[in-house]
Amino acid sequence: MPEYDIGIQSIIDGRGLPIAAAGMTIVFVALSSIATFISVLPWLLRQLSKVVPETDHHVSRPHPAGDNDAAAVAAAAAAYHIHRKGSPL
Repeated sequence: MPEYDIGIQSIIDGRGLPIAAAGMTIVFVALSSIATFISVLPWLLRQLSKVVPETDHHVSRPHPAGDNDAAAVAAAAAAYHIHRKGSPL
């Protein structure tokens, strides 16, 4: 089994410092780019909304049967409860 030298001199001899510096520089540039993009994003979206206005896709339309949705949901829940638990009495 080969003997490995441990210590700062083995890092200097193996050119570890330039590799570590390059790695730290790459990570710093990447994180700085992400932070810059996140900070500029609100301004970019405001500018984009001037060019492409937002459209409302979620328009509530009146149901043809009227406002019986709550009653239908309550009836379905009661029927399910009776089916699962048995008689309500």
